[in-house]
Amino acid sequence: MTDKQAYNITVLGGGSAYTPGLVAGLLRLGDKLPLARLTLVDIDEHKLEVVGSLVRHMIETSGAAGASASGSSAGSVTARTQVTLTTDRLEGFRGADFVLSQIRVGGLKHRALDERIPNKYGVLGQETTGPGGFAMALRSIPVMLDVARDLQRVAPEAWLVNYTNPTGLVADALHRYESGCKVISICDMPMAVQFLVSKLLGMPMNALAVDYVGLNHLGWTRHIYHHGVDLMDQLHGMVVQLMQLGPAIKGMIPKELGIGDEKEIEEIMVILQMFHRLKVIPSPYLQYYYYKDETVKKQLEAGKTRAEVVMEIEKDLLGFYSEITRDKKPELWKKRGGDWHADMMMGLVAAIANDTHETYIVNVPNRGAVDGIKYDKVVEVPAVVGRDGARPLVVGRVESDMLGLMQVVAAYEELTVEAAVEGSREKALRALSIHPLVPSLDVAERILNDYLDAHREYLPAFSR
Repeated sequence: MTDKQAYNITVLGGGSAYTPGLVAGLLRLGDKLPLARLTLVDIDEHKLEVVGSLVRHMIETSGAAGASASGSSAGSVTARTQVTLTTDRLEGFRGADFVLSQIRVGGLKHRALDERIPNKYGVLGQETTGPGGFAMALRSIPVMLDVARDLQRVAPEAWLVNYTNPTGLVADALHRYESGCKVISICDMPMAVQFLVSKLLGMPMNALAVDYVGLNHLGWTRHIYHHGVDLMDQLHGMVVQLMQLGPAIKGMIPKELGIGDEKEIEEIMVILQMFHRLKVIPSPYLQYYYYKDETVKKQLEAGKTRAEVVMEIEKDLLGFYSEITRDKKPELWKKRGGDWHADMMMGLVAAIANDTHETYIVNVPNRGAVDGIKYDKVVEVPAVVGRDGARPLVVGRVESDMLGLMQVVAAYEELTVEAAVEGSREKALRALSIHPLVPSLDVAERILNDYLDAHREYLPAFSR
């Protein structure tokens, strides 16, 4: 343990299969974030116990785990580090310095409904984009506002680090309706794109500066700088050559990037295809706009929603976690996704704790960073992060095709947040009807009616 302050960190949604990855990210930090207490909060007692048992074993053996992961002892935890599991949110918040939120209101069961209902009408069904993201926002926003109020009541100096989806809409709601809460909202997707770029260029991520602009899950990397030199043309030339390999490129990805997950491979492929044609690097979520018909067709042919696939993965993972806890081999824990999620969230926490003024791509109120977007609208841009939170960097003028799409989606987001807070069916319908992925007012109304019926128990404001 160093002479730095030891922190109390609470994970809201601590029974998630992502949590062991977060803890591994914490261990990789070494002594940058000394940990006094880690509290996992979840309403699902079974998942909380399974994941919590694994986390306890990871921390108990953290000296060896830290040495193997970073080459040095893991100074962030000691034998005195306390691990607490609770289903009581207020209890979990008391004394916290940081609360990391990764909850899923309604669980995977209701995510499956979010995805399946639009498909009935030939519309994209996706977790955070389009109608699926709209339904998720209606459920998530009221709960996250309650979370912010609880936190201000029992731990007013604590930072709420939000990863709850849809991140941008939740961030909008928190800044508009609970501005007294110290909150910063993040998404790992920009970091995943940075990782891809660094691998293609053969350079470390921290050696590259990224010119990125957008809304959450609607962003573009426009330039990549190394010591002030723009490498975008060089990178595009490399991708042009790669795309000439045709289907063979798909077989190269796992070997070259160390990625074996089929979904990640597909996302990388679509990023490269869009970059090849547009000469900017879009978020993989932009495939739902640029290839709207193709993605819907693929979903309808699949016959199974992504949520249903994830349910099977989660069941297997929880069983695996139980096995490795029983056999006391926590170093064998299995990740959902790569390390980007954990490294970004925990690295950002360390940047606040140590006031390092590092640059992260985060979701923050615009405040003039992006021309053409409302002053207080939450945008996703590079920001300098320190003890006082995130200060967005000015990205200035945005190309008209990007800005036009941002403005329409920003209007949809503004109305969706208001609908979620007010329980306004009128605003909900107006929001859904202007989303670029919804083909008509009639279809929007059918989808909305189905959602209000399917998610009734999680939408009390609409019942009133």
